[in-house]
Amino acid sequence: MTSNRMFATLKGEAEEEQKKSNLVVIEYPAIVKNLDKALERLGGLAQISSNHFANRALELRHTPSNPYTSCLVAERKNEENVTSGTLRLVMKIRRHKKKPDEPMKIEFLGLVQHVYSFESMCDFQYLPLKKKPDVPEEAFDDLIPQLIPTDLGSALSWWARADVPPTPLFLPPYQFSRYSTPSQKILAKETDFGVDKCKKAKLTGFGQNLRTERKALSITVLATDEFPISPLPEAVADTNSRCKNEEPHRLLEELFNERPMWTRIAILFRTGLEDSLLRSLLQKFAFYIQSGPWGRLWCRFGYDPRVTSDSACYQTLMVSFRQHMKIPERQRLKVSSERTPAASVAASGATIAYATPASAASANEPIAYTYEPGRLPRVRQMWYSIMDVKLPEAEKVLTMEFDTSNVATEGWIKSESIDMIRNAIKEDVKLTTKGMDVVEDDGEIFDDF
Repeated sequence: MTSNRMFATLKGEAEEEQKKSNLVVIEYPAIVKNLDKALERLGGLAQISSNHFANRALELRHTPSNPYTSCLVAERKNEENVTSGTLRLVMKIRRHKKKPDEPMKIEFLGLVQHVYSFESMCDFQYLPLKKKPDVPEEAFDDLIPQLIPTDLGSALSWWARADVPPTPLFLPPYQFSRYSTPSQKILAKETDFGVDKCKKAKLTGFGQNLRTERKALSITVLATDEFPISPLPEAVADTNSRCKNEEPHRLLEELFNERPMWTRIAILFRTGLEDSLLRSLLQKFAFYIQSGPWGRLWCRFGYDPRVTSDSACYQTLMVSFRQHMKIPERQRLKVSSERTPAASVAASGATIAYATPASAASANEPIAYTYEPGRLPRVRQMWYSIMDVKLPEAEKVLTMEFDTSNVATEGWIKSESIDMIRNAIKEDVKLTTKGMDVVEDDGEIFDDF
């Protein structure tokens, strides 16, 4: 019985502490000098509790007695989603004003569980008033009793009233702001409501868009399209304006002079540039091949791999490893999530720090674009050029006689040889994985400190 009582006591204290610790914070968008008026503008304490437990938003009205007012809406946010690794505490601090040297009394009230914040716009407020005539000082009549019934009696006899003076006109807008958050469009002119413009507005919306228009200046081609010889003049001008530092331009120019075709991962690995900067630079030096035997490659302007058989070594193959325990699942081919660590290139002309490829595997290191035997890939799906596969099978394929039929769609090296290289990569990955498992079972893996 003693243990049961103790358990019940501890359980009750824990529940009481949990209730005590579940606090709610309302970020009131004003300096609160009168708490009662602040709660009244939120609808009262009962309304606040009702909205909170019903998982509804809070509404703040600056003039609660005016039915024509527009409210501010506060969305409810869980504290777990608001802060990451940070705790919000509510403390009650009491100090003696007449004796400031005495120690303060601090009481911990609990942890914040929910936060209400007002992030929407405060709209215009329309008050139903009319200035009184023949009054020297400014005085106004309240039009609400003349516009809407204020109690049940006046509502029942509203239409049966006799000898009622005409109600002054009060025409508030049929709607307040179009959006509760700031919009990137301004109001349209009356001349924008032509027949053709109205048809276009159904797709894009009325008004003038204040956002800078983004134009895709990079060129993308299919396997059977005509390959461009030079970049667009707009692309060159845009690249030069975005990156005024000559060093990144020199890096890419030397890279494409060394080899006319590269994968995006290979360019990131060799140059150490930021992905965001590389995106604006590539449109000046190369175009993107979307499909075909050289798909997923950036090709130098003026180079056509379908003309010369020397481009057979650049043909691509995709290798995927599904449900492999040694290769992280979250690391995909998405290049933007894998940025080089020291690739902070200042487009304004500042000093450049380059990322040097290291042998130690780390999540912050750039992904290697070559496949080497005995080394697991960093991602579960990878595109390789044949010359970047350092296996005997790939080297053997490059020495074979090439087939000249259907080069644009099938390449110089046909699919049977591509499948042989892909199978060789997967077999080498299996052997590497087995070797790693044997070493782990023997307990010969040590950490260097």
